[in-house]
Amino acid sequence: MINISQVLIENEYLVNKLTDNYINKSLPHSLIIHGVKGIGKLTFAFFLIKNIYSEIISNNKDHHINLMYNNTHPNIKYLQKEFDDKNNKFKNYITIDQVRSLDNFIYQSSFDNLPKFIIIDSANDLNLNAANALLKILEEPKYNTYFILITNQISSLLATLRSRCLKFNFEKPSFEGFNKILLFHNDKLKSEEISFLFDLSNGSPGLALELFSEDIKDIYLTLLEILSIKDSLSTKVINLSTCVSSYSNDQFKIYISIIKFILITILKIKAGCNFSNFFRSNILHSLEKLSSSFDNLICFEILEYINNNENDLFTYNLDKNIFNLNIFTPLNKIT
Repeated sequence: MINISQVLIENEYLVNKLTDNYINKSLPHSLIIHGVKGIGKLTFAFFLIKNIYSEIISNNKDHHINLMYNNTHPNIKYLQKEFDDKNNKFKNYITIDQVRSLDNFIYQSSFDNLPKFIIIDSANDLNLNAANALLKILEEPKYNTYFILITNQISSLLATLRSRCLKFNFEKPSFEGFNKILLFHNDKLKSEEISFLFDLSNGSPGLALELFSEDIKDIYLTLLEILSIKDSLSTKVINLSTCVSSYSNDQFKIYISIIKFILITILKIKAGCNFSNFFRSNILHSLEKLSSSFDNLICFEILEYINNNENDLFTYNLDKNIFNLNIFTPLNKIT
């Protein structure tokens, strides 16, 4: 089962436009929805299907919608990386066998004569063979069958694949939209918490919801203190490394994203970027203060270590404690 919100906040106009296109038999068979991670692209895709079905189904609408959001509707195929039970993690790619298996879905009889939809999330996860196999399918579209490709980085898709699809670039929601989305999922969030998450996630509601936890602000403040102390073997570094070593891969990826956010923001501040109208919480002051005594080369060295080793960490299930200690090793080079 996948957990998708049934409420769409923002982009309602596009849903209605594409629904009208379907009703008027002018909806392209292949769509690409692209934009940064966590801004509601998958929510939009499911909501579009829900809207189309709601327009054309006369009986048992609720039944169809329930099947759709439980990922059990016979006319909807949701394709993503498969989970490897042996290694207890998701595989690295969507494989050619997964794409080829779509033939059975495409050519089987349609349930209640409804249109079929295939959602690929994310199209960036297609390996080269899988992407080429998908291209062949898109070159010969089947009647009343529609593909929705979701991608965080459209430039990494095959040019021939992009050319077969109508593309929609999704922007991050406004702060008001961001605020509504977070309160819809957690109505106990305080305004200052929402502002903090808005800044930390760079306005991505999906990432903000992943980031949110009772200790997220403590972790953020601990990281600032570690970077201020500039001692890679301090008690705080050792304690933090012990703590994050028990994180799941998804939790650790979020933790790493916070480190990247701090370092990249420091680099931007030192480069003269003006964030006075960008941040909504009070984190800017602390980042400006830290940037005044932090060395660019150390920022780059830490980021380089993360970028060069992050993939191996998850691929080979390396020790997160040691990985985290290594992140802060360059701090002792600061003079």
